[in-house]
Amino acid sequence: MIYTLLFFVLGFVISVFCTPWVIRLAHRGIGLDYAHESRKKQAVPIPRLGGMPLMLAVSTGLLVIFALRPSSATNWFPVLVGSLLMYGLGLWDDLSPLGAKKKLFGQIFTAGLVYYLGLSIDKFSYPGATGSIDLGAWSLPVTVFWLIAVPNIVNLIDGFDGLAGGLGLCMSVTLGIVGIHNAQLAVAWYAFTLAGALLGFLVFNFPPAKIYLGDGGAYLIGFTIAALSLTSSNKGSVAKVLFVTLIALGVPILDTMFAMLRRGLRGYPLFHADDEHFHHRLEKFGFSKTRILFGLYGICLVLSLFGLSIIWSQGGTLPIGIGVLFLLALLALRYFHFLKSWDDVQRKLSRVLGRRSVVQYALLQAQVLDLEAERCKTAQEFWAIFEHTMRRVGFVEQGESDAEYAIEVKYNGSKPWTLHAPQHKGTEVEWQRIAECFRPVYAKATQKWRV
Repeated sequence: MIYTLLFFVLGFVISVFCTPWVIRLAHRGIGLDYAHESRKKQAVPIPRLGGMPLMLAVSTGLLVIFALRPSSATNWFPVLVGSLLMYGLGLWDDLSPLGAKKKLFGQIFTAGLVYYLGLSIDKFSYPGATGSIDLGAWSLPVTVFWLIAVPNIVNLIDGFDGLAGGLGLCMSVTLGIVGIHNAQLAVAWYAFTLAGALLGFLVFNFPPAKIYLGDGGAYLIGFTIAALSLTSSNKGSVAKVLFVTLIALGVPILDTMFAMLRRGLRGYPLFHADDEHFHHRLEKFGFSKTRILFGLYGICLVLSLFGLSIIWSQGGTLPIGIGVLFLLALLALRYFHFLKSWDDVQRKLSRVLGRRSVVQYALLQAQVLDLEAERCKTAQEFWAIFEHTMRRVGFVEQGESDAEYAIEVKYNGSKPWTLHAPQHKGTEVEWQRIAECFRPVYAKATQKWRV
């Protein structure tokens, strides 16, 4: 137990001393996050290189584990390689955006490599049941899916100061306790190293944040959680730890499921960012950031205890955990999406699907404009096409319509770009979503022609 505490302290010390250095490095112009989207509220650029001290902490922890347990180095090598590659992929995106397709390819490559290095889900058994199911050829896709799903889930909720770090801290402590319960001390040491590092990072990430995790930090946390859930699984009992992880990750999993459903129905790409996550909804209801964080931390703690009870009860409390998640989903639908009856569901679904074609048309026009930005030789030629496209989508000149919305779109931390939209053809929120489709190409054009 004393070693576990020392690993926690090791992670905390490295993180709390290295994070200020990373902040100073970023303020020299490296990896700064600007308020270039309407959903981002920071007044000044914030460093998004918070994964650096975390990567240093967990790598150091692994090296110490190698020194203390040389015989286990082979088992931990896939975790080290996967962590470095997943963090490197996210860091690359933090410094120079890669795009969703390239990131997904990099994640699949990393997960596949980790699988072939020996970290895999080979068998599946229901907690408390006798026997198990051999996954056979399904082992590779199931493992790859798990190793890329959890990092993306963590990344999707990383839009609020202290949220991903706090939930990651709760999850790493949970998996550390599982490691102690299973007499897998190396697993506990590694989990508590990450927990200590996250606690040190939260000193600077708690509202108001001085540094963000960035994609690198979010991917690292997610991959570590996913890998630890496999590493701490005993032969024939993989389902136990996976169910513990799924229950404990209940909040981000439900948030991600709603986000995917919401974007898919509206016609947006599944990884299209928006401001309708659970924490955004709570903030719009008037709750302070601190209250939101501690409320979500509390829910995560309760779910983690339900998850641990699956281990302690040999699967007896699994139905209760699933029931709690189902109840949380119903509450989210009722209070975040205002669906109180089947009529509400039908009415809202009808409106969303009715606007789906408008969204898809806007996204297609934005892609065409992106090509025009490459093709056009002069700014005058491009902006004439751009203005024509805006009118085709439905935006108007100021004063042209009797009742208008003034839609502001932020880009690259500059003065917001303002569009005008007729009120009788959609709500302000709907027009804001349409305008955001054109933000990347507008920013690209203004940078190209220095407007």
